[in-house]
Amino acid sequence: MVATSESDRTLVSVIIPHFNGKQHLDDCLGSLQRQTYRNHEVILVDNGSTDGSQTYTRSHYPDVRLLQLNENAGFTGACNAGYEVSAGDLVVLLNNDTEVDENWLAELVDAFKRAPEAASVASKMLLFHERDRFHTAGDYYRLNGIPGNRGVWQKDAGQYDEEALVFGACGGAAAYRKNFIEETGFMDDEFYFSC
Repeated sequence: MVATSESDRTLVSVIIPHFNGKQHLDDCLGSLQRQTYRNHEVILVDNGSTDGSQTYTRSHYPDVRLLQLNENAGFTGACNAGYEVSAGDLVVLLNNDTEVDENWLAELVDAFKRAPEAASVASKMLLFHERDRFHTAGDYYRLNGIPGNRGVWQKDAGQYDEEALVFGACGGAAAYRKNFIEETGFMDDEFYFSC
C-alpha cells in the first residue's frame, strides 16, 4: 500500500499465523482493510490449511500476501516464515481470530514514536465475544517463570487506558521494531506454540 501522508512513512508488516480458520478471515482481514494507517502490508502465513482458506484469501483479499507452508509449522514457525518475507520497519503479529479497531496500526506507530527506546509494544486485547472484558493489557512474568496476562477476564473500566511499561506483549497482537529483531533474533521454533 502507498503512504498517504508525511506521518505514514513507517512501513508496518502485519504477520498473521493461520491454520484452518477460514471462518475468521472476514473479521480479521476486513478490519485490516479499514485501518486509518495505510502504509502496511498484510502477510497471511497458512500452516497447510485444508478448509479452503487459501482460495478464499486469494479471491476475497487480493492485497493480502498469502504465504503457503506445506505443513503446520505452529505459531513460531509461521511467524518466522512471515518475518523472512516482511519488508516493514515494524513487525506486528496478529492472531487470525481477531478484529482490530480501525486506528490500531496508527496507535501502534504513534506509541513507537513516543517511546523511541521501546523494542516492542503491547496491544489492549478484549475478548471477541465479550468486548467489555480483557484478554490482556500486556504480559508479566510470575515468580515460577510462567507468563500471565495483565487484566485477564477483568471488565474494562478504563484501568489500562494509560500507557505503562509491561514485561512483554501477547503474541496475539504484538509489535516489534525490526532492528531489535535483527539484533536479538525472532521466535525460537522449539516453542512451536507457547511457553
